[in-house]
Amino acid sequence: MASTVPEYVAVPLRLKTKEGIWGRIKNIMFIASGVSQTIASYYWHGPEDSSWSLRFHILKNILKKYLAESLPQNTPNELSEKIDFAYIADYIAMNNLPSRALTPDIGHSKEFDILVDQDLCAEYKLERYGMSGDKLNVLAEEDRARAQDGQQRTVSCQIVVGSEARACAECKTSIGQMPQTRVLEPEPLDPDERVVLHFHGGAYCVGERSLTHLHVYARMSSSTGLRVFSPNYRLAPRSCFPSQLHDCFLAYRDMVRRGFKPENIMLSGDSAGGALAVALVFVLREMGIQSPAGLMLISPWVDSTCSGASWQNNQGKDYLPPLNLENPFHPTRMFYAAGRRFSKQMLEELRCPLVSPIFGDLSEMPPMLVLIGQNELLHDDICDF
Repeated sequence: MASTVPEYVAVPLRLKTKEGIWGRIKNIMFIASGVSQTIASYYWHGPEDSSWSLRFHILKNILKKYLAESLPQNTPNELSEKIDFAYIADYIAMNNLPSRALTPDIGHSKEFDILVDQDLCAEYKLERYGMSGDKLNVLAEEDRARAQDGQQRTVSCQIVVGSEARACAECKTSIGQMPQTRVLEPEPLDPDERVVLHFHGGAYCVGERSLTHLHVYARMSSSTGLRVFSPNYRLAPRSCFPSQLHDCFLAYRDMVRRGFKPENIMLSGDSAGGALAVALVFVLREMGIQSPAGLMLISPWVDSTCSGASWQNNQGKDYLPPLNLENPFHPTRMFYAAGRRFSKQMLEELRCPLVSPIFGDLSEMPPMLVLIGQNELLHDDICDF
């Protein structure tokens, strides 16, 4: 019996869809138009905020243009099932945010692989979370089956040490000299070493391999004196919820298995990564697994339903564009269930605390530091959290 080829609709895309000179030119023109418009507006109308420099305006508006225009924002909900999201995933990866390699004066990094074996994949006992817990168990069972067949999956992870961190300073003679290998190995430097486990942001869709965050991690390491670990969790829309949470759970368990004590691990996350950090603690608490020492959340995306009033009131000053949940390309839609129509049922599912931590029980949580900007679209959601 012949297989049926899905009939996908054509999606107008403004950035490159193929590698090569013409694709680069297309992206350069896209960025150049945003830069020229920002410069003209800055000198004609003045800064949007007296404390914002021209450079800040350019960075904000380029990000906003990228997020608002790289994917169409007027696609009807009814076309959700007819969009080739595997192709969209390739397109997003091809046009991922640019990355900058670390220089020795900033810090050093190394990548290692977490081997997802049967021991690492615990059975999730999350009856409280209903369908979300069931989905996590499906992923865990798939990983256990792969491991049993000798085809273990891996989750790559970054280790970053800032140039001014204690762990880095103790093992080199000058700031331009690479640290000893041991500092960039995924093992405790001493039995009571404290570390940061950070989950990167990017609306669950961008930030692949965490390379866009390397400089953030290096500065975090230098400021805290701690090494920073960050797993490269799977991205949407190729891998939807709860793949990201499952990978973060595996990364935490792997660190504990390597000898890092939970009371010496500080969980950290920005934007979507902040939501993952809180959701992970919900999972650990429910399963009776020791939680980390605390959480540091930077503009955490705690409400995937985007219900706060600041999503409307702060539209003029945030780089995040206003988006409609009816749009199949809304980050929430691509993260949670790419290719599925939005409905009242989906909205109810999005209120699960493992998807939107704002709806969770914050009792018996580790200490939390939450950082937020007053002009963010996320402002009111975070305040309500």
